[in-house]
Amino acid sequence: MSSVEDYTNARMVMRDSKASVLELAKVMVEWSVSSVAITDEENNKKVVGILTERDIVKSIAKGVPPDSITAGSLMSSSILSIRKDQPIEEAALLMIRKKVRHLLVEDPSSHNGVIGIITTTDLARYLQKRMKPTAALREDEKEQQQSSSSSSSSSSSSSEQLLLSEAWELYF
Repeated sequence: MSSVEDYTNARMVMRDSKASVLELAKVMVEWSVSSVAITDEENNKKVVGILTERDIVKSIAKGVPPDSITAGSLMSSSILSIRKDQPIEEAALLMIRKKVRHLLVEDPSSHNGVIGIITTTDLARYLQKRMKPTAALREDEKEQQQSSSSSSSSSSSSSEQLLLSEAWELYF
């Protein structure tokens, strides 16, 4: 069984809450990331929020110039996180339930607790890897069913399909 740690992106970009949104948009493009963890310099660089591409787009759509607003005023401060030792499926379910695309990954033994981030892109990598062997098994099952004329479906196959469809909906 895969854990969150197996798909955690440790290349998480972090910036101070006083940084301008324009600066953070440039950082996102430079690093090819869809979010930036926002830290509080006065609190030992503790992660206090997350700023996503969607946050920036919504702000611009409202007519707010990106160079006149700080990350701290635009970020989402209700941070969702998951422990690194949790099953990857738990991360997917949490994202689906809370309708978010990013989860901070925590390690209680780490200095500041946050060791990386997991996104819907990381979940898509997991699902792609997981579905390849499953697809091959399904082909074998179809052949067996055709030869034995029995129709039984496995519950794990249907739960995987449900997870895949929910993750697909979340991602796209």
